[in-house]
Amino acid sequence: MNMIERAQGFVQSLKEISGRTAWDWRRCPWCGGDDTYNNGSYMRHPWGLEGREAVRVPRHWCRRCRRSYGEGSAGLVKGSWYTRAVHRLGVDTWQHMGSSLRRVAEHVRSLIGRQERWKMWHVWEIGKQREVCHLGARTLHRWLDGARKKAREGVAGQLEGIKSSGQMGADGLWARLRGKGKCVLLGLVDSVSGVIWGVAVAAEEGSAACWEALFKRAQQVGLVWEQLRGLTRDGAQGLFSYLRQAFGWVHHQRCVWHFWRRT
Repeated sequence: MNMIERAQGFVQSLKEISGRTAWDWRRCPWCGGDDTYNNGSYMRHPWGLEGREAVRVPRHWCRRCRRSYGEGSAGLVKGSWYTRAVHRLGVDTWQHMGSSLRRVAEHVRSLIGRQERWKMWHVWEIGKQREVCHLGARTLHRWLDGARKKAREGVAGQLEGIKSSGQMGADGLWARLRGKGKCVLLGLVDSVSGVIWGVAVAAEEGSAACWEALFKRAQQVGLVWEQLRGLTRDGAQGLFSYLRQAFGWVHHQRCVWHFWRRT
């Protein structure tokens, strides 16, 4: 399965869990039998977007396989003191706001704990006693590292069967290295879907060879060159030379943002 199918399957599994009825939970997930009875419950107290929550988790006992199990919840994460919504908020804020782990953790715990920066937004609530949230940068880093490991497991075949719009954008991001060295990260992105088809690290972007490596890498993961119709680029002469050599049928144009920056 490609990454879109995996994402759809994950969302569908959460919907299936949230839509299960009391009768559905009577069916044992281990053996599939329905000869079960209530086996008590236990409490969980995770941090959610509205603060600390109290969630009762019913348990069941299966007479057939003699095993106990608890009812699942789409909003809870196994072994975590924070709900799935808080996990998503932290990761999404770090990814799209471009801030540090420390600042993102401070912002999230201010929201869910009604503390720290929250008191700057609601000065009339200063002095009210609330339970303190201790979400830290290390916890957020652990969530991101877990997502990275999960993503690495599904690298093979992640773009199989994904259609290309034929409209691409290519650019290079320069980075300074230790010892006064520099390199550039080249990227090829679908302008419509946002799918990253390939990345390549090069010493410079002025030659056609470095851009050829980028497009070949995209071809290896499933990009069909014949489907390319348009490409937006900056003023790199190496990319322009490679397009004239290998993609004579592709319409290309200068990126407006790069053009404005240089005028």
